Amino acid sequence: MEMHWRWALLICVSLWGLWGFLGKLAAVRMSWAMAALLTALGGVMGLGLAGPWLVGRLHWPGWEGLGIALACGAAGGIGGLFYMQALQQGPASLVVPLSEIYLVITVLLAVVFLGESLTLRKLLGLGLMMAGAALLAREGM
Repeated sequence: MEMHWRWALLICVSLWGLWGFLGKLAAVRMSWAMAALLTALGGVMGLGLAGPWLVGRLHWPGWEGLGIALACGAAGGIGGLFYMQALQQGPASLVVPLSEIYLVITVLLAVVFLGESLTLRKLLGLGLMMAGAALLAREGM
């Protein structure tokens, strides 16, 4: 039985909140490059620990999704390098929330390429996110 997506999202957001905090701790205790490398290694270890839970859910989807999944990992990994550099140099209270602007890019790509709808509610939410990011960015000046 699969978990409802809202519960999965709650767990994800909780872990990512911890991830942002721990990332800052790591980035100020070592070079951002070493912190990024060790963070990636920790991610692989986390997947290894989840292995028994994943086994029954793994099904080869064919070659079509392989490149996309690898590109997704590459984008996340390379982005993580720059995230760690930003965390090392900037305050976590600004870097982490401002990094969430990626959500606007994701929504726009989903609308353009996946045909997802862009409702008034979504536009308002994106506008509020951008306004919040602008307020935070001015705090850092």
